[in-house]
Amino acid sequence: MRAVPAPVYLVRHGQSEWNVRGLTQGQTKHPALTELGREQASRAAGVIAADLGRAGLVAARLLTSDLVRATETARIVGTRIGLRPEPDPRLREQHLGSLEGRSHEDSWAQAELHDWSDPELPVAGGESVGQVRRRVAAVLDEVDPGAPTVFVSHGDAIRSAIAHLLGQSATDAPWVPVPNGSVARFDGNLSWLETVADEA
Repeated sequence: MRAVPAPVYLVRHGQSEWNVRGLTQGQTKHPALTELGREQASRAAGVIAADLGRAGLVAARLLTSDLVRATETARIVGTRIGLRPEPDPRLREQHLGSLEGRSHEDSWAQAELHDWSDPELPVAGGESVGQVRRRVAAVLDEVDPGAPTVFVSHGDAIRSAIAHLLGQSATDAPWVPVPNGSVARFDGNLSWLETVADEA
């Protein structure tokens, strides 16, 4: 019988300044966490620490997107679980091209015009869903399956990670809500440890 893999934790960054302002972030680097975002990151850190403790496990690595809102979240998580965050640009959010910096309403209106049935079609001159899936999958596939690993990333990137871990295609994967500060665990099965988050 194949051994159950060590848990992988997927953490979405806490609320950012641009979440509050209702602006599309994509790979915009500078938006930082709000006070609520730091609280969400601290809550996520506690959830992961408690889950590892119940299983008698110690996390081996903490990898994070290099965008500010993720690195700030990862520092908070790392302090709690005793790991130094390792930035990896492959864990960034999807590059959303000309939508970045625009209001959510404008972005959603443009998104309705996009052909989502084509996973290789770039969004607004940025990245395609397929491109995001491949770079996130590459990071997941490189880690030791026998060692608990924590990833701090972004909504669309985490959706890609979940689809990859569950073996879903880029076109068949359902849309999954990933609130700020949420924590998903994959150990052969997917479960949500923290999903109650206040998001603007």
